[in-house]
Amino acid sequence: MTDVRAAVRDPSLPRFQQGPRSQQLLTVLLGDYWFGRSEAIPSAALVDLLGIFDVTPAGARAAIQRLAARGFLVGQREGRQTRYAVHTQSRETLDGHVRALFMSHVPPPWDGTWTVVGFSLPEGATAARRALRDGLRRLHFGNLYDALWIRPGDRSEEVRALADGLAADELPGFDPARLTVFADARLPGGATPSMLDQAFGLAELRAGYQEFCGRWQPMLAEIDGLRARPQEALVTRTSVMAEWRSLVRADPRLPAELLGADDPGLRAYACCSEIYDRLGPAGESAFRRSLSGHDDQLTGLVTHHTFTGSSALIQDG
Repeated sequence: MTDVRAAVRDPSLPRFQQGPRSQQLLTVLLGDYWFGRSEAIPSAALVDLLGIFDVTPAGARAAIQRLAARGFLVGQREGRQTRYAVHTQSRETLDGHVRALFMSHVPPPWDGTWTVVGFSLPEGATAARRALRDGLRRLHFGNLYDALWIRPGDRSEEVRALADGLAADELPGFDPARLTVFADARLPGGATPSMLDQAFGLAELRAGYQEFCGRWQPMLAEIDGLRARPQEALVTRTSVMAEWRSLVRADPRLPAELLGADDPGLRAYACCSEIYDRLGPAGESAFRRSLSGHDDQLTGLVTHHTFTGSSALIQDG
């Protein structure tokens, strides 16, 4: 266990701490090795898994309970034992996760048009304005000006669905008639680098990808050694995926024509995919070992997936 703790304490690796970070860690682990499964895992096994990352038993139980309160985990009682299953998600949702995490390097097709959203809400409609802005950010729209948002391609249906949802919530001051959507729009003069940075925060995103490469590319030389040490492989593979998830969720996935050939996201993708894919079998072995002391019948259900084979996760569904 000493080697694993040393790996976690290594400043080159993200530190997994108590609280929200432990919750993120557990969601990554279950997504990586328990993808699409409905079988419940003993809570003690989940505590052991988090213990590999130096999360205390109390911190692990708190993380499990919070994920259950959020609806990500569903608890089941079997006598004196508590088990947790991952909440069933729709096939559409699972496929969306796969595409976002493993296929972010594939540029979306683009015909050069934009969806432009403008709105004007009453001064006192603070909650409605915040909810609308948050919804547009989740849809990866860029904020060009205070009430003017843009995104490449035709996203009008997504915006209408957002507006319908806000209207159903009956937020004070929100009126769909005060929101205008222009599809198939053209930006006069095209999108300049400064405009894209202002709207989408590309400078910060590029810096994040560059930092990712700087931190993880040196690890490529250590892969063969890590493959012989399953617990350390699990720590490394989970760490790189946790950081990758944070980056791609913030990435608006703009068309390649707008990013240029020097996009650091492509280098980060190549680095992440190589580490993640090559450490898959060793990480699976460590995950399976954590279950073996609690329910041997579950160990045969543990699997790992890779960037290279990620399309099968969608096709099989």
